[in-house]
Amino acid sequence: MNDIKMDDRLINSLSYSLARSGALPGLNVNLKQKAPEYRINLKEIDIFPTKALLNTKTDFKLSVQMRYTCHDICLFLHEMKDKVAIPLDQVIGFRITEYKETEVQLTEKFNRKYYTGNNIEVKADPTNGLLEGARSLIFIPTHSTTLTQLTTIESGIVRFKLEKLHQALMSNETVNEIYVTWVLFVERGGIVIPKDFSLEMLLDTISKRFNVILNIDRISYKNGAGELIVLRDEEDWKVAKWEASYEKKIGVEVHFT
Repeated sequence: MNDIKMDDRLINSLSYSLARSGALPGLNVNLKQKAPEYRINLKEIDIFPTKALLNTKTDFKLSVQMRYTCHDICLFLHEMKDKVAIPLDQVIGFRITEYKETEVQLTEKFNRKYYTGNNIEVKADPTNGLLEGARSLIFIPTHSTTLTQLTTIESGIVRFKLEKLHQALMSNETVNEIYVTWVLFVERGGIVIPKDFSLEMLLDTISKRFNVILNIDRISYKNGAGELIVLRDEEDWKVAKWEASYEKKIGVEVHFT
C-alpha cells in the first residue's frame, strides 16, 4: 500500500488521543511519527471459540508483532521460522486486560497469509489448521513484556483506522462505521460498530463480545476537551457520536465505572 500524504491541518484534526488508566498515563497516535513495531514474546496464544492454543510447550519461541509498515499483525512460530500475517482490516475488536493479556477479535473466516522466516509466501499453514474457525486470539505475554509494548498493537489498529478515515474524508465518502474505545477500571478495549448502533446495542455488544459486566447507570464519554460527560440516554449517545464526527475522530471513548 502506498504511503498516504497528509497535510498538517488534517493530521492534527485526526490525531486521536487515547487516555489510559493504570501504569501508562497516555498514548498519542501521531500520524507523522513512525509507528513503533515491538516484537512481543509470548507464553501462549489462546484461540476462541475453538479453544485451541499455541504455547511454548510445543513452540520454544512464540511472539507477535504489529507490523505497521505491512499493515498487519504477524505471528512468529516455530522458533521464528514461520509467520502468519493477519491484515489490519480483518480486526474488528481489541482489548488489553488487567493481567496484560491482549485480545484481538477478527472477522469471520478472516484472511491471512503464511510466510517462511525468509519472507517467502507459502500455502502450507504452519499452525496445522489451528486458526480455522477462530474469531478471537488472546496473546499471553512473558513477564518481561511492558504495557508500552502491548499498546503498540492498539496504537497500530487506531492509526490504521485513522488513515482509512482520512482516505474517506479526502474522497468525500460516507463513513458508516465508528471505532469505540471503552475503559473499565484498568481494562480497556476497542470495537468497530455501525454508526447507527443505539446505546443499548453498543452496551450489549461490548458485554457479550468481551464477557464483561457493565454498570449501565455509570457511563460517560470523553469529549474533545478531555472531559468526561455523563451518558444517560440515547440522546446523549447521539451527541457523543456527533461530536466525534465534527472533530473528525474515528470514534468515541466510553468509560464505565
